[in-house]
Amino acid sequence: MPPPQPHHPHVYPDEQARLHVHDNTGKTSCEQGHSHMHPGVTGPPIPHGQSHIHELRGLTTFDFRHHHYYCAHTGPAVMLTCGNHTHFASFRTSFNFGHDHQIEGYVQVTPAETIDPPKYPPKHPPKPYDK
Repeated sequence: MPPPQPHHPHVYPDEQARLHVHDNTGKTSCEQGHSHMHPGVTGPPIPHGQSHIHELRGLTTFDFRHHHYYCAHTGPAVMLTCGNHTHFASFRTSFNFGHDHQIEGYVQVTPAETIDPPKYPPKHPPKPYDK
């Protein structure tokens, strides 16, 4: 696995980058009779065509006297019928103690409002209601 690289720059405002991340906690494949958990949160969105992707980077849990490093990217956003979205990722961890593990699955759904947070105060306040 290549050495860690600096996080990619993004063009999203800082506020949006802080709001728009995904939980990517899960369990690795079973290799040599064991698996690991991979707790984590994605990095901020990285523009990708008409969509965006996220970086996944971290360490698995320390089990059987070792852990594994991982650094990968999700695929582009997968829109859901409710207006929210998720991302799919499939990759291998670092090779330690004679083996590596597969990590594959969808990151947790991010509510639509985190993609385009409301602006406060609004540019045009609502007009008073007249009876």
